[in-house]
Amino acid sequence: MKSLILAALVVFTLPASAAQMFKCSLTHILDRGGSEPSVEILSRDAAVLDNGNAFTFSTDSKNRITSPELKPVKYEDGETVLAAKQKDLLFVKLKNSYVLRNESEGYVFGECVPDK
Repeated sequence: MKSLILAALVVFTLPASAAQMFKCSLTHILDRGGSEPSVEILSRDAAVLDNGNAFTFSTDSKNRITSPELKPVKYEDGETVLAAKQKDLLFVKLKNSYVLRNESEGYVFGECVPDK
């Protein structure tokens, strides 16, 4: 019984990662082989839920996508970002933006500001 109470105390006293909503500009980028990519702004009011080590968003306002758990990745310039790969999809969390990308297209949630 003591171990059960102790386990409950540990679970309830651990700090919870506070999720935060952001409003972002959503851009779709489609690579066209050797020519210039197609770039289209889809929304200037797209929502992203940041859970600290993952993020959730929708590219079509219907279906939600949640990244796998993001891990720190250090780039050549010394900057550290959070990233994860799931099948052929790359998820990246930068300073004020979030990226979903595969080999031929991507979505960028940029210019993100906290949603009040």
